[in-house]
Amino acid sequence: MDKFEINACAKWIGEKNFHTIALQVPDEDLDKVHDLIERLKSEIQIENLEFFLVGEGCSPCCNDLLNAQYCQAQGLIHFGHSCLSTTSSDQQQTIPVFYVFYQQSLPIEASTFLSTNSTDDKPYCLVFYDPCFQNGIEQYSSSRCIISKINVESTTDPSCFSLYGRSVQLPVALDPANYSIVFISHSNASLHNFALYFYAYSFHSFPSSSISSSKLLSKRMYAIECARNGSSYGLLISSNSLLNLPSTIHTLLDRIKLIFDKNDRQYYTFLMNTLSITKMNNFERNIDTYVLCSSCAESLWLSPEHKQFNIPLISLADIVHAFETSDEDLPMNYSFDLRQILSMIKPISDDTTKSEDDGSKAIVLKNPNSLLLQQRDGITRGLDNNKKWWGLQMNSENNEIQEKLPVAELKEGRTGIAAGYKNEKL
Repeated sequence: MDKFEINACAKWIGEKNFHTIALQVPDEDLDKVHDLIERLKSEIQIENLEFFLVGEGCSPCCNDLLNAQYCQAQGLIHFGHSCLSTTSSDQQQTIPVFYVFYQQSLPIEASTFLSTNSTDDKPYCLVFYDPCFQNGIEQYSSSRCIISKINVESTTDPSCFSLYGRSVQLPVALDPANYSIVFISHSNASLHNFALYFYAYSFHSFPSSSISSSKLLSKRMYAIECARNGSSYGLLISSNSLLNLPSTIHTLLDRIKLIFDKNDRQYYTFLMNTLSITKMNNFERNIDTYVLCSSCAESLWLSPEHKQFNIPLISLADIVHAFETSDEDLPMNYSFDLRQILSMIKPISDDTTKSEDDGSKAIVLKNPNSLLLQQRDGITRGLDNNKKWWGLQMNSENNEIQEKLPVAELKEGRTGIAAGYKNEKL
């Protein structure tokens, strides 16, 4: 039970004087939840203390603020690995989060590498790591080996470089000639993200991995081409992302819509809390390319291991690179971090405000948990209420028909090897 850091959790709850707390625990530790709650109650001298277990329906690395809000929790304790996508400085976010990263010791090869400082001939070495190595890495800091900090707060300091919830003070400009990069990983998704961002740098990862930055970059180049060639786009949004980074996503969506309008592209928006290929294939005749508008920087849907299905799925960064930059001006860094993507887009000026007619076709975001979905010129593509849906159970007429169908009696079928069919074509 040491990894749960019960004393630190109890101290945080006591200082905040919370009475209702949401706990987000990884699936492999669900059998320990009862003991965890009992230990917390014994450490906290607060009457009528309530705990709610959340985390169902979202990526384990993301904060499940949606279900925490349903529980009317005053705070959320997130156990295990985190993608660090949330920032408490983002406007409208109301539920404070306490992280327990399950601290681990550094891999032996990583500690050996940092102790000997056996990197290449670059003047400096930047060391990034997953949060579970936070306690064991500070001792390796030196004038040449610069250790990053876990920091979910946004910063405006120009000498401070921030990426995926890590920040570091830079003595000189960030450039491949000045720095080599070391990443100590617990999550493959975070390793892929950093390898992609620093593809032009000398990059070392621990534990050792055969990751290829060129392959990661090639997949993004393909995604950029899909973005350029598309004519109708589906913006995929989840309620949990709107709660994790509300103002960031709202601003991004406004600017992405302007990009589509400026380039005469059609778009739809979908509030889809749980993604599935079955759901998305309902719109295969309407959508050329899906755009994932998620706060999760480690989405499995964008990972190299996820096989491409019949409709391309790209990121917001791919849209920005496709329409806002030319091939010659592509930056040396590629990021899924929404705050960095937002900094790449030109701000909206007063003379680009849309007319009333255009505004009636746009999506309207009322608050972090309320989204009015509309489409731009969607009638011409045949997206209407007469469509039959799969995986959604939205068509009430079909549901009534299914309810009237008799339930077939279960019977024992044939056994043996299926062979000798004469009425089926090969």
